[in-house]
Amino acid sequence: MDIRLRDAKQEDARLLFAWRNDGETRNQSRYMSPIEWERHEEWLTRALSSGTCHIVIAEDAEGAPLGTVRADVQEGDVAEISYTVAPLFRGKGLSKPIVKKFVDEYLKGKKIVAHIKRGHVQSESVARMLNLVPVREVPSEDSDDKRPMVEWR
Repeated sequence: MDIRLRDAKQEDARLLFAWRNDGETRNQSRYMSPIEWERHEEWLTRALSSGTCHIVIAEDAEGAPLGTVRADVQEGDVAEISYTVAPLFRGKGLSKPIVKKFVDEYLKGKKIVAHIKRGHVQSESVARMLNLVPVREVPSEDSDDKRPMVEWR
């Protein structure tokens, strides 16, 4: 499949909001609670203008949105990545090619880090594809979910 990446825009707010509040996405997120629209819209506005947050929309050749990848660049050229495959496209083997394309095109020379809920096999597989290894477990920050996050570097 031909995958194209484009920078997210404010006009993508509803799409990103729907994906973030999808049940499976929430289940694997740092915080499982649904996000309110106003909070999401404010966050997206800040993120898009921050200069340290890169958000892209992955699309197929016809422009159908396949998912999103985000990197928050920190000191020392470290980029924390996270991604979501659109619910309609899950289970089709797209997470690895989408994330790989993003890393290759947007994060050259950066050290990659990911925080993955322990036991999330698909995201662990993506991390391994990027040559990341688990380095430590950190307690959950979500009072509704006690599963720890595993830091991959």
